[in-house]
Amino acid sequence: MSPGPADQVNAKELSARAAVLERRLELAQLDRVREAGGLPGTRVDAQLRFGLFEGRTTVDVAVTGVATLVCQRCLQTCDSEVDESAQLIVVRDEDEEVPGGFEPFVGTPEQLSLSALIEEQVLLALPLVPMHEPGTPGCLPTGAETVPLVPKSASTHAARATDVEKQTPFANLRELLGKQDEH
Repeated sequence: MSPGPADQVNAKELSARAAVLERRLELAQLDRVREAGGLPGTRVDAQLRFGLFEGRTTVDVAVTGVATLVCQRCLQTCDSEVDESAQLIVVRDEDEEVPGGFEPFVGTPEQLSLSALIEEQVLLALPLVPMHEPGTPGCLPTGAETVPLVPKSASTHAARATDVEKQTPFANLRELLGKQDEH
């Protein structure tokens, strides 16, 4: 779903007025979050404070909400809290110098996509490996016993066999090197 016209704002004008905007976005408006594994139930609230720093457009963004993802332990849905904030400065090119304390956000100040800006913060807040909290019913505990690929009796038998038939592939190496030095 591409951003609609209401999503595009003139951030330069909003910065001059020190405007504050609030938005609520659902998964349908967050294409990249959906591509990153977001599921229905994902919703975020964002507050955007526009400002100026040395004549440049800035946005203080705070995003809170819930991202519904797949737990990597039990493969069931799990909710992950989203709580991300940043001080952004809008840059036209990623190579532009950014003053200390600001993170760059590549965009056009006169036509800035609010959903793209919010979505960027949501992506930063997503866990690397989504999992339920420890102790969640129906989800494997953190210290869950893993099932071995080989039955224990077979692995014990294999260990005994290697003790008996211990191989030393380089045992004769010293002897061979000694013969080579003689020639």
